[in-house]
Amino acid sequence: MINNIKAISLDIDGTLTAQSHEPEPETIDTLIKLQEKGYLLGLASGRTADDLKSKYQLWGMKNQFDFIIGWNGAELWDNETDTKYTYNLLSKQDLKEIVDLMNEYNVNTHMYLPGIYLSSHETDRAWYSAFKNKRKFVVANDLSEFYKIDNAGIMFRCKLEQMPAIEDRISKLDGNYVGFKTQPDMVEFSHKNCNKGYALKKYCELKNISLDDCMAFGDTSNDNEMLKVCQGVCMLNGSDDTKACAKYITDKTALDYGFNDFVYKNLL
Repeated sequence: MINNIKAISLDIDGTLTAQSHEPEPETIDTLIKLQEKGYLLGLASGRTADDLKSKYQLWGMKNQFDFIIGWNGAELWDNETDTKYTYNLLSKQDLKEIVDLMNEYNVNTHMYLPGIYLSSHETDRAWYSAFKNKRKFVVANDLSEFYKIDNAGIMFRCKLEQMPAIEDRISKLDGNYVGFKTQPDMVEFSHKNCNKGYALKKYCELKNISLDDCMAFGDTSNDNEMLKVCQGVCMLNGSDDTKACAKYITDKTALDYGFNDFVYKNLL
């Protein structure tokens, strides 16, 4: 058993779920048991904190999550005080540079705006993302709409065969922002000082919890900093760079309930 854990931060896609699916009932039951055991439980995602607040209800849980890390660390919502904190936004100029860079790859550009899911193309997947997050789906008239205001992040969906070249390109960036793969065909950009680990540190400061007493689960590059700062757990299906950041690796993949398996072996 792993002792003294007080708070647990959870990535969703590829960690609690197989890609693009909601958690299975067995996983939801595990989350409920962790809450009943007294752990402070939080979600950490590339989606906005507001979009994630309804997850506990959609998943049939009685109790809200204790905290939510949104936008890969640009947002932190504390349930106890119902307070949202914002950190390290991309400037309009940063966003324009990123859009110009990624436009070379003929990608589909996505962005969350208040109440809106903005997309450069009308596709079924883009529409479903808007529907799933209860936002109005809007197709941009031109790419300049993606850099009209400072924002926490921007996303690009590409062809699978493009990903190696894109990953190589963004690994060499040297500016105010960083890019990282969050799904097999999606990359996201955020401020270089924005990451899930930063927001998790801030939450632990608010609650006077040592990071040694915190655990985080993730599977891909946008989880790296979160796994580094605490007792990090990478899924067996995780990327190699994320496994290198973790203290533990699950014995099973997300598809085979790796999160549940690890939790019952080590926490419950």
